Amino acid sequence: MIRRRASADPLAASSEPRWYVVRSMHGTVLEASELPAGADLKRAFVQAMLEWMDAGWSVGEFSSASATFFCDRHPERRMVSIDPADPHAVPMYGGARLGGCPSCGD
Repeated sequence: MIRRRASADPLAASSEPRWYVVRSMHGTVLEASELPAGADLKRAFVQAMLEWMDAGWSVGEFSSASATFFCDRHPERRMVSIDPADPHAVPMYGGARLGGCPSCGD
């Protein structure tokens, strides 16, 4: 018997804020907005999908397990997600903190 670890639901209500993020397929953040703590993330995710479809984009693959969907309108493609961290914040995990100050060059 294979035991599987229960995965966390990225769209579950949280006491921490989340971010609605739109990226190009090169990873560039095109749009980001903070969702307040306690927001209905499932509703925000489905609403975002509907808004993109209403704007003429084709929604392709999506995953509620990663809170991400992809959409395209030839020749453009976007990745839309609900993220647990501010996409503009400097990451302070792993070796990222050893790179020095991004704004002052230290």
